[in-house]
Amino acid sequence: MQLLASAATGPFISAHRGYSTAAPENTIAALEAARLAGATVAEIDVRLCADGELVLMHDATVDRTTNGDGPVGALSLAELSRLDAGSWFDRKFIGTPVPTLQEALRWSQGRLGLLVELKNFPERDPAVIDQVIAVIQACAAEDYAVVGGFDHPTLAELHRRRPDWPLEMMVHARLADPVAAALCCGATLISLEPEFCVADDVAALHDAGIAVLTTVLSEAHGRELSAMGVDFFENDDVLLCRRAIAAPLAAAAG
Repeated sequence: MQLLASAATGPFISAHRGYSTAAPENTIAALEAARLAGATVAEIDVRLCADGELVLMHDATVDRTTNGDGPVGALSLAELSRLDAGSWFDRKFIGTPVPTLQEALRWSQGRLGLLVELKNFPERDPAVIDQVIAVIQACAAEDYAVVGGFDHPTLAELHRRRPDWPLEMMVHARLADPVAAALCCGATLISLEPEFCVADDVAALHDAGIAVLTTVLSEAHGRELSAMGVDFFENDDVLLCRRAIAAPLAAAAG
């Protein structure tokens, strides 16, 4: 999967935690819903559990999105596999399991790109790097899985060890030099908060061959992002992304 800036073919849709307004976040059900709704990629969050497996979970604990409680890192894969990760969302998802990264990659097989966000801070356990490399290689997912995160030294180490892999750098602020920051950690995709996604920075990143992703907030916002050439529109709601992408096309046709 080539996640380089390409104004001729974008923008694309990124389903945040899967299609998480239609199905429970970070589950195979949410990924399948995203695929069926036309998403290009889905962002997922992964954490290490007690026995070193990477599982899909945004929060540090399982409390919010399962019928269990406690830190992800204190629970074994066997314990996590017994949890219900769907009933909190809707009764029709009762029994939905917590998937492993390996299960998500094997489900995808390239049908839906996966942006794999490492939730590895404040612990910054180096085992996360070892494990994400091992799982992606075991699934032959190098072409459709893009590892990302907010801990840029982790990305730099990944880039040192797998220099050909695309990486996604995530930031919470407007950087003085986003191109230099992205190049420093080997990123080919940068995720910007919408309030810090500005035309000058998008143009500079594109000139350096770096794609841009941001959260789209509305159809009107989609017109602004399209004018900047933003490559990926992200939201929990895939249909909102589709409408936001279509809005500039409809305006031009009118």
